[in-house]
Amino acid sequence: MYVCVCNGYREADVLQAAARGERFAEEAYRSLGNGPRCGRCLEVAQALIDSSPDAPAPARAQAA
Repeated sequence: MYVCVCNGYREADVLQAAARGERFAEEAYRSLGNGPRCGRCLEVAQALIDSSPDAPAPARAQAA
């Protein structure tokens, strides 16, 4: 599923960024090549990062 239509980022892209240690959606987007554009997707991207089993512990703790 597409998470960010502006940049063409998919759920798998965001989860891979989380697995590399990115804790915030903006960081994940920059690591993928572009920062956020319109920003409407950031909540969904952050929720994916927070719920990822590969995300660093502090990101998961913020979601609780």
